Amino acid sequence: MRSTAGWRPCSGAARPIYNKTMIAVKMLKAEEFLNLPDTPGKQELLDGELISLPPATYQHNEIARAFHELLLTVVDKRRVRFFEGYQLKRGWLIPDLSVAWPDQPVSEWLQGAPMIAIEIVSRANTAEEIDRKIGAYLQEGGGEAWVVYPSTRSMTVFRKEETLRITEAYRCKRIGVTVNMDELFKPA
Repeated sequence: MRSTAGWRPCSGAARPIYNKTMIAVKMLKAEEFLNLPDTPGKQELLDGELISLPPATYQHNEIARAFHELLLTVVDKRRVRFFEGYQLKRGWLIPDLSVAWPDQPVSEWLQGAPMIAIEIVSRANTAEEIDRKIGAYLQEGGGEAWVVYPSTRSMTVFRKEETLRITEAYRCKRIGVTVNMDELFKPA
């Protein structure tokens, strides 16, 4: 489990006292991961590393809902997934939203990477974690991965053959939808 304590000075101190950043990575086997107790937030396992995230914020969920509503206009509702777990060879990942392949295998979890994985970046995400997740999705059969950055009102689309930075609109030919960034981020 990741635990970080930032470099914060003690208030009112003439000579500030700093705490060094501490990072503890919890490595787990699949069986250990599956036996973890339920906790608030989201827990994923990638290459034996536990990725534990706090519950999503209101803004995060509003963006996820906007994507969900948009995807339902073009994709059968049985394929549009909201915080659904995918079992990969490298572990279990839970994209914020996803579009499953039409013939996506299922056992206890959806098997393999989704056709489209959508990750909405929050303060709890690290760049390394997002990068590793994108790599896993694409290496294990995903068609596209969209990384949404609320703070810059932008999105990066990853495909095996290219990467696109989107600040206005993106037309996904794979499912026939246009993602308009202004519409996605408009106030509720």
